[in-house]
Amino acid sequence: MIDINRLSFRNKLKIAFLVVTILSILITGGFSYVITANILENNAMKLTQDTVEKSAEIVDEKLNKLMLVMMTLMISNPFKGMLKDVAAGNNSQYFTHMTNLDNVFSQARMTEPLIHSIFVSTPMGEFYPLSMNRNRQSSFFESPLYERILREQKNVWVEGHEDKLFLGNNRVVSLILEPISEDYVKDVYIVVNIREEGLRRLVGLESNGGSSRFLLNGAAEPVGLETDPLVKQVVNSGQMEAFIQKGPKGYASYELGNETYLLNYARLGITDWTIMSVQSKDHVLQDLIYVKWMIVFITIGAFIVTVLVSGGFTRYLLKPLHGIQEVMKRVEGNDLTARFESRNKDELAQVGFRFNRTLEQIVVLIEEVKLAETNKRVAEIKALSAQMDPHFLYNTLNTIYWKLKLKQVDQSQKMVVSLSRLFQLGLNKGNEITTLDKELQHVRQYLELQTYCYEHLFEYDIQVRQPWLLGLPIPRIMLQPLVENSILHGFSSMETGGRISMEIDGDTDMEQWTIRVQDNGVGMDEATVRSLRWQEQGHGYAISNLVSRLQLYYGDKADMTIESVLGQGVIVTISIPLKGEHPDVQP
Repeated sequence: MIDINRLSFRNKLKIAFLVVTILSILITGGFSYVITANILENNAMKLTQDTVEKSAEIVDEKLNKLMLVMMTLMISNPFKGMLKDVAAGNNSQYFTHMTNLDNVFSQARMTEPLIHSIFVSTPMGEFYPLSMNRNRQSSFFESPLYERILREQKNVWVEGHEDKLFLGNNRVVSLILEPISEDYVKDVYIVVNIREEGLRRLVGLESNGGSSRFLLNGAAEPVGLETDPLVKQVVNSGQMEAFIQKGPKGYASYELGNETYLLNYARLGITDWTIMSVQSKDHVLQDLIYVKWMIVFITIGAFIVTVLVSGGFTRYLLKPLHGIQEVMKRVEGNDLTARFESRNKDELAQVGFRFNRTLEQIVVLIEEVKLAETNKRVAEIKALSAQMDPHFLYNTLNTIYWKLKLKQVDQSQKMVVSLSRLFQLGLNKGNEITTLDKELQHVRQYLELQTYCYEHLFEYDIQVRQPWLLGLPIPRIMLQPLVENSILHGFSSMETGGRISMEIDGDTDMEQWTIRVQDNGVGMDEATVRSLRWQEQGHGYAISNLVSRLQLYYGDKADMTIESVLGQGVIVTISIPLKGEHPDVQP
């Protein structure tokens, strides 16, 4: 095994070239393979879903047409005449009605070729096409069809079965109807037998390429006789009912044994039957075999090319480093006149040039460190000052949503305008300093939004003692944290009666101006007040952050005091120095 620590930097760089190149190709290839697989899978799912939904529409249209044909049959004169005699108990015209209805049955079967046979059971007798051979050994009233219509008491679709009413044992799907009549006629039922094979063709059954399409009833049982082993496995897995109950249509991945299948389904509109389609995921993704081999070949090719070119690259890249080594050796021999020379301008050359200026620039480097620390502190405070409490935004949007649901459009519009204005004033075009006027507008928008979110919880009052104070500069988002603490912490145990007072006053003699925020909330004990300046209390802006910002912008000339008695509210006072902003104050 190679000890990496004993290798030269040149060899390490070669290995790094190889590792980075191969890893990049493998990662890119892996992501490409996953993305391509997902795209192919999604496209296959969507394409199959469109086909399944189209099949559902076709089947619905065909079954609706079948219902229309039967409605036409039931309002025909021969049928109505037969019902009239049945209601009157007149059985003398049975054979006449049989002949007349035979023509109607023939017309219905010609109109809809999907119909195999029609059977009408009445107290007068049975009616059916004269061309059909009735199975005299089977009584309708002793058949499962009669049990279904009695149990469900409505128009019933019966799944595929052998037709016992007529000879031939043909497999059919049956529709059992009660007649349409102005007067109720008892014990009259119409059975329409549909060719099961014709319905299977209508569904668009496929059994090639690892995919199958079939029809299930509301209990996730096959509507027709299924011979496909894949369909049998899927149905017998007992998981189809869960997919059917998810909704009228959809698609998902489905694990069966050790193989993954893509399942699509769409429910019919006329009945609770659902068209299902299942296809092998491996079949869908078989084209990705080409992608796999391409990744392998590209990786091998990249490895060979990297080995060939890495030697020249390492020699070129390490040339400045060798020069720096020679200079350092001379410096170790107390030759402080040694200097690094190079025509390159890359990072290694810059290291050599900076080594030349090390002794001369110690003080400059110290100042740069201080500046870097200051910039870092400014960046941190900017990041802290730009935070927005996600709970406030969530509560505001949630309130707007419910007010819209309650048709309170005017209030919702005002909240949206206030929220937009709040962000606009808070961002302040990227400037950290704003005016007191804009800052007060910002806190008003925030308080207005909170009054909508916490209705009747509190009221507020803002007073500016001298108009010229409105033009004073102030760091942005200084006031919102104070009123936010009052609402979230001071009024946390209150339902109404809260009050927030904000007073801004200026003292030209003392060359300072003050912001005083007071609430009548639960207050704090002395220990909490002492720790508040150094710890974050809950969510949102921390008082310690405000203190840090005041010190950054005003130094020791600004101050903040907190007064509170438990159960009597909190008073926060911020003192900010005047810097010649007022005409009566000298800079």
